[in-house]
Amino acid sequence: MSPTAAAAAAFALVSLRLPLVNRAGRRSSTSVLDTKSGPRPSWSRRDRPAPERSEPAGPADQGRGAGPGGVFGLETEYGLAAGGISAEQAARDLFQPVVAWGRSTSVFTPAGARLYLDVGSHPEYATAECSTLAELLAAERAGDRLMAALAEAASGRTGHRVAVIKNNTDSAGHAYGSHENYQVARAGSAELATKLIPFLVTRQIVAGAGKVQVDPQGARYLLSQRAWHVAEALSSATTRSRPIINSRDEPHADGERFRRLHVVVGDSNLSAAASAFKFGSTRLVLRALQQGATLPDLELDNPVHAVREVASGWRTAHPIRLATGRTVKPAQVQWCFLEAAESAAESGEDRAVLDLWERALTAWDRLDFDGLETELDWLAKLRLIERYQERGGAWLADPKVLRLELAYHQLGPGGLRPKLEAGGNLAVGIGRMDGIGRTGGAGGTDGTGRTDGTGWTDGGRADGIGPVGAGRAVTEPPATTRAHLRGRFVAAARAAGREYTVDWVRLKLGRRRAVTLLDPLEAADPAAEALIGELEALPAAGAPGEFDAILDQAGSQ
Repeated sequence: MSPTAAAAAAFALVSLRLPLVNRAGRRSSTSVLDTKSGPRPSWSRRDRPAPERSEPAGPADQGRGAGPGGVFGLETEYGLAAGGISAEQAARDLFQPVVAWGRSTSVFTPAGARLYLDVGSHPEYATAECSTLAELLAAERAGDRLMAALAEAASGRTGHRVAVIKNNTDSAGHAYGSHENYQVARAGSAELATKLIPFLVTRQIVAGAGKVQVDPQGARYLLSQRAWHVAEALSSATTRSRPIINSRDEPHADGERFRRLHVVVGDSNLSAAASAFKFGSTRLVLRALQQGATLPDLELDNPVHAVREVASGWRTAHPIRLATGRTVKPAQVQWCFLEAAESAAESGEDRAVLDLWERALTAWDRLDFDGLETELDWLAKLRLIERYQERGGAWLADPKVLRLELAYHQLGPGGLRPKLEAGGNLAVGIGRMDGIGRTGGAGGTDGTGRTDGTGWTDGGRADGIGPVGAGRAVTEPPATTRAHLRGRFVAAARAAGREYTVDWVRLKLGRRRAVTLLDPLEAADPAAEALIGELEALPAAGAPGEFDAILDQAGSQ
């Protein structure tokens, strides 16, 4: 049995050799982005084995998997940077209004999302259950907005500058996660996880967020932050021995029908296009597998050895060995999954994902990434660093370069994402987005400068998918899942001043009245509606607090 099959293999992502600039301003090595040097890979699309199809293995619920027909969500752990205080104190300052609002460091917001402090004083935001990429991107950006608003409030209240960083590693080498959740049918879920490992290992060539790695061997640029810290393929651990897929069985739904596939290998993305690809491609692959698509045997022989071999090659296109003894390149593995996923495309969202996926893999085949530098995080950040090096002659390990990288990931004041998006240097969505980063445009608005769900937030017509309505998503839950009920319940109970408890599957008023919601796609439930209606009929009790004002601020940014 191979290490992957035994769920004991570690995974470390490949690195790029960044073109350094010496003190005289001359390049001291060749960039991986230099398309004029070296032979091109000989792999062509027609050489890739076509996926086969077999009969779906699951019962009727197998269609209620990775949507349409299923839900997904994102848990993001954020880093903290603070001046003059410890990270623990910064976290306490950040969550002071949250504790005053919910009497806990773990609360559910009116958006149906969970906001809490995780292990290691990491603030974390778990989006509500979403059924479309548009909902997910809006929910993810809403979490970013809320974290930035909390940091701004903490800085103003304490006098200590607190900044929230959306990345996956800190300067001390600690790692924290970006965890994806996909609802899948219980039947066949174990086989799904095993088949997905090669896809997730190689997905980082498109979805990675990039990282400047400085160690005793020197400085290098990695494609991924999170993957470098993964130690196993499948495991129930998350901190002691980080896996690619967490196998702990917590469905947060009807356990006889559903399972929650918990992917923990991914990076936190700043690019909306990269985030859309990460979720959209994984959803397509899961759907294709649940519908009966089969793939060539892509099981990895030894992920640790194979990925380290790739890391030693400056182009990062070094072949990796499969359990069959055959060697392939990461893009070849991705092409196989893409071709299987094409048969599962059902919507404009799916087609936008497939378009970016194919363009990115074609770029890897040619080692020519022109045209993708605004969509892929690892490439957008690499281009930013290269431009800085060319202007200032900085080394890759220069503290100024490291500060520039940190600014790429910082949210709120001092962060680069708003400027990059406004200048057209970072995509605000996937597919064709007109009016990128601009106000006004053809998108219908509600009179507040927000769009009606068909375009980019604050104006612009869209034929693609972006974090539309991110401001509204700070306090309004997705309308297509049970989060719609949870968010309304929280808002109504708080407005009425009533005691309540809530989690992913239960709404409880006082000590006795409770409603259980076991199907994540049930956005309407008679018992829950009756409970919410009763609360909404009560007079308002009490004045809004600081956290309510922070929610309003985050929603209006």
